Amino acid sequence: MHCFACQIVNTLLRVIEAMKYIFLIVAVVLGILSGITYMRFPDQNTDVPVIYWVTDPNPARKEQIAAFTKWQLKHGHVTADGKPVVQIKVDAANSSTGKKIIQSVSGVGGDTMDLFNGRHIRYFNDIGILEDLTEDAKKMKFDLSQTYAALESELFVDGKQYAFPCNLTSFMYWVNKDAFKAQGQPLPPKSWTWEEFERMGKAFVGAANKPGETRLYFYADTVDRTQMHRSLGLSIFNETMTECTLDDERYVKTLAKIYQWMFEDQIIPTEAAILAFNTESGYAGSTPQLLYRGNFAMIRSGRFMLIQFRKFEKPMDLDVAELPYGEFRNATIATRAASVYVGGKNKELTKLFLAFLASEDYNMHLVKDADALPPNPKYAETEEFRRPKGHENEWGTHERFYEQANTIAIGSVYSPFVMDITVDRISKRWYEKVINKMSSPEEAATMTKKLIDREIQRTLHEKPWLNEDYEKSVADQKKIDRLKAEGKKIPLSLVRNSFYKRYYKEMGMAE
Repeated sequence: MHCFACQIVNTLLRVIEAMKYIFLIVAVVLGILSGITYMRFPDQNTDVPVIYWVTDPNPARKEQIAAFTKWQLKHGHVTADGKPVVQIKVDAANSSTGKKIIQSVSGVGGDTMDLFNGRHIRYFNDIGILEDLTEDAKKMKFDLSQTYAALESELFVDGKQYAFPCNLTSFMYWVNKDAFKAQGQPLPPKSWTWEEFERMGKAFVGAANKPGETRLYFYADTVDRTQMHRSLGLSIFNETMTECTLDDERYVKTLAKIYQWMFEDQIIPTEAAILAFNTESGYAGSTPQLLYRGNFAMIRSGRFMLIQFRKFEKPMDLDVAELPYGEFRNATIATRAASVYVGGKNKELTKLFLAFLASEDYNMHLVKDADALPPNPKYAETEEFRRPKGHENEWGTHERFYEQANTIAIGSVYSPFVMDITVDRISKRWYEKVINKMSSPEEAATMTKKLIDREIQRTLHEKPWLNEDYEKSVADQKKIDRLKAEGKKIPLSLVRNSFYKRYYKEMGMAE
């Protein structure tokens, strides 16, 4: 038995010894292959550095990269032999949020990454992977003065800039004028109240649908819950972002109104109505197609929807309208913005790309392609933007998106004391309970506030370094509450919530 055991041990030792050589050979082969791959990278066979743009695989990126090359030549960003100082390549394979984070914390993030709104910018900044662009943006002219003021909360964190827009969207209703004509109904006004929307919507669906039959025609595809409660003067948080305020009667009123429009007036569809509409009527199709057919008289979207509209065989006769408001006109705004990876090897050259995003060359490309709004508003004041040749059916709509973004649009609010994705998850879950008849608006409002406030306390427990800022903000909130109770104006220096800064100014409530 002893000799047999020795034989087994010796055999294992020989196998291990042989495997060492196998591993060595594999390592050498992999090293050679890695070297070959490395030498084939674009930045290894070019005379200038290459930066990687982590974005979606949109075909327009090819033209935008070509425009960046021309822009460098045009403005003297060239090497001694007259070549552009940098090349840019698209990295679409790593455009998911998870991959961006994993690569960045591993030290190999993309030089510039597309981020969506202040939510992503705050999350990426919180884990320390974004470059502070504030001073360079001013010097290189891609600061807030080169875009829309409403985007401040989407591009800045604690007064520092971390991105610049690739494009942006201010949401309106696209109107199919032929759908209104077919039902003998008047077009919606430029701006309108909830009461006007409701009255005109009931008249439209009453004329368009036969009593007792499956509803095939709706006034609009959806509404905007955030825009609605803001139009009553209510934000998600209080002025200092220390507490959720959605247990307010104004949020209850918002949820109840959406429920009414879905189930009682049936001017916007429920999820069940859309499912029945698709499966029973044979009218299945995307939202743009349903607008085109007249099943939706209006759909909520941005200027980028023209990319889809222009593919239809027959041009639609188009108009746009603001979303209805309760008391205070406002609109939501969103952006896809380019950031700079703090660990990048060519950060200065990457910032040059962000300067290009504010340039005439890039912005006029978006004007022509109708890919949302150009980031620099002055290019939305051009004749090419307002009246594109060959698209006369769109005339009169383009400038309305620009005007809204430049006047009544307001960015989202983000509390430093709770993750926005958590806030969205909680508020959406309880909103869905209302429209699925699993909760009353009153219960949903109460639970939304309770759960978000609980998450604020959880954040403070997990991140104790936030407590000092939180306590100071709570003290400021007490001052604000006292001034409101006394009917006095509010010093904006105490207000952190970007919605209330705008709201108090416009309502004459700011000191």
